[in-house]
Amino acid sequence: MIKFLHIKNFKGLDDIELHNLKKVNIIAGKNGRGKTSILDAIFITNDIVSPDCLLKPIAFRGGVPNLNESDLWYSYFNAYDASKKIFIEFGNDKGRKYEATLEVESRKNRATENINVISSDAFDKNKMSLTSADSNFVLNIRLKDSTDPKRLDLILHAEQSINGSQITSKLTRHATNYINEPTTFITTSNKINQANTISVIGELIKRKDKERLLKNISLINKNITDIALVMSNEQPEILVDIGHKRLVDLSTLGEGVSKLLTIFAISFFTKNGIILIDEIENGIHYSLMPRIIKTLVELCNENNNQIFITTHSYDVIKTIGDMAKSNELTENDITFTRIGYSERKSKTISSTFSVDEVKASTEENWEIR
Repeated sequence: MIKFLHIKNFKGLDDIELHNLKKVNIIAGKNGRGKTSILDAIFITNDIVSPDCLLKPIAFRGGVPNLNESDLWYSYFNAYDASKKIFIEFGNDKGRKYEATLEVESRKNRATENINVISSDAFDKNKMSLTSADSNFVLNIRLKDSTDPKRLDLILHAEQSINGSQITSKLTRHATNYINEPTTFITTSNKINQANTISVIGELIKRKDKERLLKNISLINKNITDIALVMSNEQPEILVDIGHKRLVDLSTLGEGVSKLLTIFAISFFTKNGIILIDEIENGIHYSLMPRIIKTLVELCNENNNQIFITTHSYDVIKTIGDMAKSNELTENDITFTRIGYSERKSKTISSTFSVDEVKASTEENWEIR
């Protein structure tokens, strides 16, 4: 489990630290302050071995990556300034510290090059740029063990270059005892989430865990009594039983039910991993938030997972405050962090509030979003 996070020069974040992280972590802040960038940083750090680790966050938002180094790589550097390396440091609950760095380096003076060509089949190459880059630069991604500041032990080194519509990647493992935590990103788009949701529900059905999932979904929508996967036009679909003569497509119940099914299914399925949820409130009625937060805390403890949730909803804050009043949440369950920007210091800042402080904010009408 991640206990602290330090991010520098990554997308909209110049330099920010998050401390005292718990099983469930709520991240708030105005639009454009870097909430989702924090999720991206966590995901990329746990996906370094994949040659398309920088493509996936773009796809999560429905974009089509342009395989041009100035468009792809530079977009991850704060203010597009690739002269400063990206730095992501995190510490876990076992006392270990790790740091990942990303930097663009010249390779003009290299006499030899040993590379393996890896294409990302997840993307339609017909929609990507067919313009060949000059390939004079590479992106070096390094993951190091920084537990002892006097000795940085290299764990992984990934070297990427862009050639037309392909990413060329060479991965070198320097340590075999490092195991990254499986990380799942739940986006704001049900369409993008659908394939993963179908896969996870299929696995839950195989494990005979469907009934537990239905039990929690029925607390949100009591009409849902069963769920099934079927093939339609050679594509898998999720159908649910709501008491009609026929099963109905999940999408007919609205965006909120689809998103809740994704959140609960992945929370049930994931073990010893990290779940990233972007804008949890999208499409979900405020009255459901207490049940959702309570279920997520329970499942995190049961499956040893950690969740990071972004929001700018007052309803989420009120839910935390109300649950604290009724002793349904404690300081050990959840953290609430607001991401802001100091005009005086010209830098991103983070403010962490205790559960009691969140409760006080709802009682005294303080604005902490």
